[in-house]
Amino acid sequence: MNPSDKIKGGAEAEYRALEYLRQKGYRILDRNVNYPKVGEIDLVAKTGDTLVFVEVRYRATKDFGDPIESVTNSKVKKLLRAAERYLAALPVKFESVRFDLIAVDDCGIDHVEDAFYGYWH
Repeated sequence: MNPSDKIKGGAEAEYRALEYLRQKGYRILDRNVNYPKVGEIDLVAKTGDTLVFVEVRYRATKDFGDPIESVTNSKVKKLLRAAERYLAALPVKFESVRFDLIAVDDCGIDHVEDAFYGYWH
C-alpha cells in the first residue's frame, strides 16, 4: 500500500463514520480538530445532552489486528488533552461528555461507546 492509499482510506473511513453517526441521529459539530503538539479529534458530535469525541480507526485488512487494537495509551492521552482544550473553548457546558471509538474496515463499522474515559475538573 502506498502512502496516498492510506490517506484515502483514512479519509473515507472518517466520512463513513460521520455518515453512520448521522444516521443514528447524532449531530456532527466538528471534524479533524487539530491542536498542534497536543492532539487531534477526528469527530465531535452531539447526541441528546451528551458531547461525544470520536476516534476513528481504519484498517484495510485485519492482518495487523483489529482497528480497535490500534489505539495506544499515547493516542488516548493526546485525545484527552485535545478534548480538554476543546471543552475549555466552548461557550456552553455539556451535562455529559463521552469518548467513542469507531473502527472501520472492509467488513463494516464497529461503534464502541464509552471506549475510554477522561477526568474533568
